[in-house]
Amino acid sequence: MSHVNFRLLFFTFACVLSLSACNKGFTLRIGDQDLFAFGSQQACNFVQNSQGIRVSWKSSVPIHLIITSSVPLEFDASIIKAAQTWNSRASNLIEVHRDNSYTATPSSDGINGIYWMSDWSEDQGAEQARTSIKWEISKIQEADIKVNAKNFRFYSTGSANSAGRVNLESLMLHEFGHAVGLRHISNLTSVMQPNLGSSVDRNNPGDVDATSLNCEY
Repeated sequence: MSHVNFRLLFFTFACVLSLSACNKGFTLRIGDQDLFAFGSQQACNFVQNSQGIRVSWKSSVPIHLIITSSVPLEFDASIIKAAQTWNSRASNLIEVHRDNSYTATPSSDGINGIYWMSDWSEDQGAEQARTSIKWEISKIQEADIKVNAKNFRFYSTGSANSAGRVNLESLMLHEFGHAVGLRHISNLTSVMQPNLGSSVDRNNPGDVDATSLNCEY
């Protein structure tokens, strides 16, 4: 078996704004069949690497995400509900729990975290949230979700105080989609459409989302 120097690849999803990616070459080794399918694949609305292979967690599910201490406790139920909704479409896909001992800022640390950001770049103020995924070849290794708490206010489904605010459950449903590898699509029945308006409740993935998941999970 030859020695392999893996290159880590990053992809950032910015809700509302555009996507960007950096894909580099790679070396394949024996035993990488869980990471790399020979020949390009149908996208199924997933991010793809430069060889046309879908990027996902493959068989390493459920993925475990931490609600960090930065996130207000009042939104735990909304976040957990969003994860449960995806699990109803693809069994045992996402697990979420709070860990107040984790106080670090988002970084490449092997932790899949959800962060409430009071600081946000001025030139990216229209973003409601941003999900970054890191992968090796075609297998995701880490996902971080940052919520723009500087420029937006949020509400829980059913709240009477929704005017001018963003439904956090709907937003997290979208960001969890990115965390498992899904990209933006324009289908109006999908929770992966790039725009979420104020006071809009979008809490049910469409058939297109379930079909997409079935390609990988």
